[in-house]
This record gives sequence, C-alpha cells and structure tokens, in this order.
Amino acid sequence: MKKMDAGRTGALWLAITLAGGAIDGVSTQTLVPERIGTVEVPLSQGGSIALMSDENTACVIDAYEVQVRCVDRNGDMVGVFGREGEGPGEFGWLFRLVGGPDNTVGTVDQRLQRFTVFEPSGVLIAETVYPGEANLMNPVGRFSATFAGVSLVTYDLDVILAGAGPGGKDALFEVDIASGEVVRTEVPPVDAEVECGMIMYGIPNPAGGWVYVACEGHMVFVADEGDVTVLQAPTYTGELPNERDIEQRSEASRPTGRFGGGMSREALEEYRNTPKNYHLLLGEQKFDDRGRLWIATQRDRDEFSYLDVYDPAGAAFVGSVRVSDRIMGFDLLGSTLVVVVERQLSPDDADGIPDRAVDWYDVSEVR
Repeated sequence: MKKMDAGRTGALWLAITLAGGAIDGVSTQTLVPERIGTVEVPLSQGGSIALMSDENTACVIDAYEVQVRCVDRNGDMVGVFGREGEGPGEFGWLFRLVGGPDNTVGTVDQRLQRFTVFEPSGVLIAETVYPGEANLMNPVGRFSATFAGVSLVTYDLDVILAGAGPGGKDALFEVDIASGEVVRTEVPPVDAEVECGMIMYGIPNPAGGWVYVACEGHMVFVADEGDVTVLQAPTYTGELPNERDIEQRSEASRPTGRFGGGMSREALEEYRNTPKNYHLLLGEQKFDDRGRLWIATQRDRDEFSYLDVYDPAGAAFVGSVRVSDRIMGFDLLGSTLVVVVERQLSPDDADGIPDRAVDWYDVSEVR
C-alpha cells in the first residue's frame, strides 16, 4: 500500500483563487467558475439532481409532493410529473435521479425497487424492477441500455444516523432495463488501512478499480490490479458542524425525515461535537468524461461550497471548484456543472426557511 504525496496536483489546473488548506506545504487551488443560469425550485429533502444530455435541462426531486420537476437554465418549466402510489409513473420513495441518453431521466424508487425512464416532460419510456438485495441503490454514471448503482448489501441504521458512515458493505449491481436481469455484480475487496480507522463509501472507477472515501478526509484508491494508494484531502479541515448542519441532521432524523426514524438527544449532541465528514452522502461523488472524480465536500457550505477533483489514474488531488451557497447535490456533463443549493437566509425570507435553487456553471476551464 502506498501513501501518495498530495503535491501531485496537476500543474495545468487553472487557478483563479487560492483556498486555505495544505498538506506537506502544498497550497490547494480553487477554480471559481461562471454561473450561467439559475432557477428557484421547491423545498425538498435530499439533493439528487440529474443533468440532461442537452446540458440545459435539469431534473430534481420534490419530495413533499412526490414528484420530479424539470427546468431549464432560462427558468422555464419543462415538466412536472409523478405522484405517490404504486402504478406506472407513480413513486413509493423517490430516492435518486440519473441522466441518460436522448435527454431522458431515470428515477430510482427505493420502496418499489423500481427504475423508470422518463422524458423531462413526464412521458414514461420504460421501467424495470431491480433486485431486492440492491438496497439504497445509488446510480453510478449515466444509464443507457443498463443502469448501474452502488448498493449497501448490509447496513446498520444506528451507524448511519450517527453520521459515522454507511454501516454496511458496498456492492455494484448493473441491471438490464428491458429485462430487469442483473448482468453484472461486483463486491470489491478492500485491503487498506487509514490512520483514523474507518473506510466508508466506495465508488467504482469506470476505468477499473474503486475509490473509497474514509474518515478525516482520507481517500483510498484501489487500482484494477489491486494496488492501493491512500492520501488525505489537502482541503480537509476537521471543522465542527455549524448550526445549519445540526438543524439539517435533526430534520432528517425526524419521523417524516429522510431516515424515517429519530435521533436521540445524545446522538445529536455527539454529532454537534464531532468533526464533520469530509464528503456529503453517497451519491454526491461522480466521474467526469475525463475520468476524474468530483466529490461534494462538507467544507463551509454556508456562503460557499466546494467540490474537490481527483485524478484516480495518478491517485492525486487536482484542485477544488467553488460554488455559491449550500450545496445539496450536483451533476455534471461535458462543460456544465449543475448544483442544487440552499440560499443563505435573507430579510426577505419571512418564513425563516432558506430558498432552494438550481444553479448552472460553466466548468470548461477545468477541462
């Protein structure tokens, strides 16, 4: 096992500003891209978003109405569809969205174990039921004739609620959309250690191998041939949760929240006094078309949020991309990054609830 010097950062990264944080004396570089579109969307739980193949349309989940809402970057409504139920075009637990070919969007329904393909207008194209062992299925990459996702084969809800990781074991499932048959599974061995002791989520690399995020900002790169490299994110600060983090965790653990259970006062207090995980939840790590891994981090998430970019081939940190406001989820395709954010509270927010929006950014300079 190798521990990689994070100084291998990619010399051609276009840096507009320098961010705080360094490892082995290497400053982290941050790109501040141009925002090219924004539109307000309804309040919701979670932040799953899918960017369509036109790079202009994005779909988000409206959890309270059990719907998918698709908008374009000019602010026009493209389509709103879905409702609670078990019939075609209905949802039990609308868990994740993922983009596909020809401007289509796929929906992952965790309760019904169903993957459905729609046009952004709401026209239903195809649907299939995926296997029950694919629990909490998080899509990996865009879908085509098949869709693939990382699932927690086993998990411990107490560990999840405590913010201590997934509490389970990852597996990759690839399912044929036409037949519903599983055409590939992969349960990768992880033979690595990190100083803080906990390896969390795994993300399969389209080029082969896996990347794991671990405690205290450690990244574990497992090559296709089994070689393991560990590095610590130069941007990891070990910051404690702020009040917005604590309120969000408390809301998610209520009976109507994302986890459907409840967090004890002791568990919430432990969360308050424990440094935040480096990354957002599984599903907010994505590979771009150049094979680089983008990770939405928990750094700041107040006035600004940050996505860190890695080169798995060299097991190296490349740099950070800064966006405005509190990131909840993201997607990217080509030269376009799209993010779901909560705005900062302003005097105009009489209800005391931050507004939610989708922002488009031009990240062509990262290419």
